[in-house]
Amino acid sequence: MKKTYFFAFMAIGFAALAQSPKARVEAQRTADNNEQLPARSSVTARYTGTETVVYSETFASGIPASWDNTGGLANGVADADSKWEYRGTTTTPGVVTGSRGGYAGTAATGQLAIQSPTAANGFVLFDSDFLDNAGIAGNFGNGIAAAAHVANLTSGVINLTGYTEVDLVFNQYYRRFAGPTGQGVPATYIDFSINGGTTWPYTVMLNSGIAVNSATTRTDVAAVPIPAAVAGQANMKFRFRFDGDYYFWQIDDVKIIETPKHRLEYIVNANGAPKVDILYGPASGSSKLGNMSLKQNRSITFDGNVVNTGSANQTNVKLQVKILNSTGAVVQTLNGPVKATLVSGDTADYNDLNTLATAWTPAAAGTYGVTFSVVTDSTVAVFPDTMAVTVTNDFNSLDYSRFDNSIGTPNIGLDGSAFAARHDFVNAERLFGVNVGISTLTTGGGIVEMSVFDSSAFDGYTTGFDQNAILAYVQHTITAADTAAGTIYFDLTDPTTGFPMLLPQGSYFFVFTMYSNNGAEVVRMRNDQSFENASGSAMMYLTTVGATAYNRWYTGYSSGRSFENPWIRSKTCESANPVACMGIGLTEEAMASITVAPVPANEFMNVAFGDADGQFELTLIDITGKVVKARNVVAEAGTSVPVYVGDLAAGMYTLNVQNGAQVKTLKVAIQ
Repeated sequence: MKKTYFFAFMAIGFAALAQSPKARVEAQRTADNNEQLPARSSVTARYTGTETVVYSETFASGIPASWDNTGGLANGVADADSKWEYRGTTTTPGVVTGSRGGYAGTAATGQLAIQSPTAANGFVLFDSDFLDNAGIAGNFGNGIAAAAHVANLTSGVINLTGYTEVDLVFNQYYRRFAGPTGQGVPATYIDFSINGGTTWPYTVMLNSGIAVNSATTRTDVAAVPIPAAVAGQANMKFRFRFDGDYYFWQIDDVKIIETPKHRLEYIVNANGAPKVDILYGPASGSSKLGNMSLKQNRSITFDGNVVNTGSANQTNVKLQVKILNSTGAVVQTLNGPVKATLVSGDTADYNDLNTLATAWTPAAAGTYGVTFSVVTDSTVAVFPDTMAVTVTNDFNSLDYSRFDNSIGTPNIGLDGSAFAARHDFVNAERLFGVNVGISTLTTGGGIVEMSVFDSSAFDGYTTGFDQNAILAYVQHTITAADTAAGTIYFDLTDPTTGFPMLLPQGSYFFVFTMYSNNGAEVVRMRNDQSFENASGSAMMYLTTVGATAYNRWYTGYSSGRSFENPWIRSKTCESANPVACMGIGLTEEAMASITVAPVPANEFMNVAFGDADGQFELTLIDITGKVVKARNVVAEAGTSVPVYVGDLAAGMYTLNVQNGAQVKTLKVAIQ
């Protein structure tokens, strides 16, 4: 029987947002299903000028005989099995198989390392996951070569005489867990030698901006400036060094090119600031509502960090952010202050690249695409993904409608483990209920609870929430229908009047607690890794994980975003007219109302769900029948989801939108 409780409470101001410093816990290995997009990576920006290729290797004929792939170290001991693998058209496994590890996932979950543009003719891979566990999750150290691993893939001698400014460029797909000193660093390095491999004094670390349990994009292009002391040398060698444990690093299409004059790349700032960021008013630390009701409308600003990896200085550098509506029209362009000169090799960070002086305040409900560009006199660096901010009529959440991974039992413990999301309301709301996005890994039978607290009820990470200050509570047993829909809905209307409860201006925690019948059932919540959340706006309560009893709240994982923006959505409505709220609820599927715009699409396309509500799989297919993009989303009626298509060739495509057995097919033109 459902139980709902209501208690008296007082309005609070935003002073209650202040929390103690972030409490982080070390991430564990996870087989989370990457059901939408992997975390964004350091994709090479657009640059101008002709590319001069000095050296290239596609691995179409295997690892060249001039290269060295002898075994390295496994768990600190020399081991001939700790080496790179070649996947080719005649190898076993072949080019359709990437990592075989127990935490690598499956083709359906997007974790296979076979996504380079020319994977069909072969690629190389270091599969730390499989070497350690033989493809069995939890089978730590029982594979053919136990982690941690050190493995070098070394080129032959390359003559760079006459080339004083050159880059090493290659396609990669890397999923990170830990490097040589732990989770604080990645496992991916490039070493350079100028004496034919006798010594290796020059090292470049890659992928430091990729969070633990996250991955680069599957077609990432890495551009590594070759050190000045190495360029011009006649006996140069380079090597790919995997130094750490879990998960994999795939490499393809290696080349050395002369450094372009004009090139910028987005980077994670040295102090941990993300490549690009979104900041919400009205005060510093306000929760970032990727889905925000029109009643909670507020100012939004943006920032970013880039490094000048071109050989020429850049002049008149600025951040430019464009806000686009559902038809692709630009509704506002924000230009940041101009930095007169960015010297080759130097960085412009969020102090230089921001729109703090010019905010965007959404004026109407709708889904807005947000594109980041850094503009100079000579080039434009476009961030390789389009963000989405959805302004709704009836719900708020921290997520940006991206489903990057799932997390829950047993990752954070079993019975009593929990998640909490803080929603800051600048105006009063009526709370109709709460939707929680769940993964298809969730099984029926588990019991979950939703509790609502004023933020002042949080007494600290060890003490938790004051149960005497609870505002509302409801319990639910998960069904197969919940998993199929991708959501659990908690009805919080007053059981007597049917009216939603009033939430005055202030901050509120929505707490989702899980009971898995001592592990017999699985409960997994959707998580969005798009942006680091505002401090204290998302937390997780760990019980006992493995042999470790935690029993306290944490704000996330060290160096990781496996938990960042949980899909906890407060369904709200106009506080002055509660009767009008009675029609708000979950709508039935209406596949015929789904549309796509603009046509033709250029930088991105918007999938508008009309009257449809539920979990959908979006599959974009080219004219050869190849799936070029796949993405799972949970859509609310009346919202749209942008899909970035700026990296696709012009032409005709087919978009399949599937919900269970129902499929709507749309023709899409990209120009």
